[in-house]
Amino acid sequence: MSEAGKITDDGIAKLRARIGKGFPGRRPWRTEATRDAIYHLALAVGDLSPLYLDEDYARRTRWGSLIAPPIIVQSMDTLRAVGSSGLPEGLPGVHSIWTGSRYEWTRPVKLGDRIRADCYLKELVEKESTFGGGRSLYQTYEAVYYDHDGQRVGLRNDTWIRIERAATRERKKYGDIGLAQWTPDDVRRFQDQYRSQERTLRRVWDDVQVGDGLGPLLKGPLTPTAEIAFESYFGIYLVGNKVAANLYDKHPALMIPNEQGVPEPPQRVHWDNAFTQRLLGLPGAYDLGPERCAWLCHLMTDWIGDDGLLTSIDVRYRRFNFMGDVTWCRGKVTEKLERDGKAYVRCALECVNQRDEVTATATAEAELPRAPNRAGK
Repeated sequence: MSEAGKITDDGIAKLRARIGKGFPGRRPWRTEATRDAIYHLALAVGDLSPLYLDEDYARRTRWGSLIAPPIIVQSMDTLRAVGSSGLPEGLPGVHSIWTGSRYEWTRPVKLGDRIRADCYLKELVEKESTFGGGRSLYQTYEAVYYDHDGQRVGLRNDTWIRIERAATRERKKYGDIGLAQWTPDDVRRFQDQYRSQERTLRRVWDDVQVGDGLGPLLKGPLTPTAEIAFESYFGIYLVGNKVAANLYDKHPALMIPNEQGVPEPPQRVHWDNAFTQRLLGLPGAYDLGPERCAWLCHLMTDWIGDDGLLTSIDVRYRRFNFMGDVTWCRGKVTEKLERDGKAYVRCALECVNQRDEVTATATAEAELPRAPNRAGK
C-alpha cells in the first residue's frame, strides 16, 4: 500500500493508471470572464492595463471589449478545484512544488466568455532529487480550454516535483539563505521604479529588431498579503469551516495541524515563514510558480502593446522566490518569424532577484501587427 509521506512503487503505479483520465464531479472555481473576475485578477497580478480595467478604452481596440490577463484560464479548469486534494494528486503527504508551466492561446479571453476545459494527468517521470535528497517524481497535467461556441481558446501544462518532506527538511539545501531585509531608502527606490513603469500602446513587427530588450519590470518585495491576494484568485485550498472539514474527511494526509492543533492545508508555505521552516527546512515562505508566470506574461503584454497577442509562454521555475524577495522581470527578442501570413516574435525572458539569482526562465511567442504600408511585404 501507499505509505503517507513516502514515494512508493505502489503509489507511482496507481498514478500511472490515472494518465489520460480526467476529474469527473469536480467544479471549476470560475467559468465566466466577468467584469469582476477580470478586475480582481488584474489587481492580484499587479497589471493595471486599461485593456483589463477601462471598458471604453478596450472597446476602441482590435478586441472590441475588455480582455483578461492571460493566466485567467488557470482558474477555469478542474485541475485545482476547491474541495479536492488539488494537484498533483496521489502520494498523500508527499510535498509538491511547481517546476514549470506552459500556456498557449489562440486569442485573449474576453469579457463574457464562458470557458470549459478537458483536464487530465499527462505524464509521470521519476528522477533522483538533489533538493529532496532522494527519490522524486515529476507530474505533468494538461488542460485544453474551449469557449461557449466550442472553439479552442488555449492550453495549459503544469509540472510539479513530488518530494518527501522529511528528507527535504533534513537536507536543508537552501538553509544558508537569509530572508531579505529592506530599509526605508530601499522602499523609496522601489516606489520610484513602480511610478516610472510604462506600457507600450502600439508595437509593429517591422520595427522590432532581434536583440531588443524587454523590461525590467519590478515585482515585490514579496509579502504574505500579496501571496494571499494572488492565490485567493484561484480558489483551491483557501477554505474554512464545513468546507475545510469536508476536505479533511476526504484527504486527511493533506492537512497539517497548526500551532493550535487545527488541521490546515499545506498552502501556508506560501505566506508563513515559521511553518515553512519547520515543514521543509527552507529559509521561509515562497511564492507560487504561476505567479512568476503571470508576471512574465505582464512583461510581454506591456511590451507587445494593445494590438499584440501573446500566443505562448513556457516557464521553468529555477529557484525559490522567498518572502521579502524582489523580482525584476526582463528579456530580449531572439527571433522574428512569419507563419500562415502572420508575423511573430520569440523572446527569452527571466526573473532575477536582489541576489542576482535567476529564479525563472521562459520562452514566449507573440503575434504583432505589421506596419500598415508594409503589410504583406
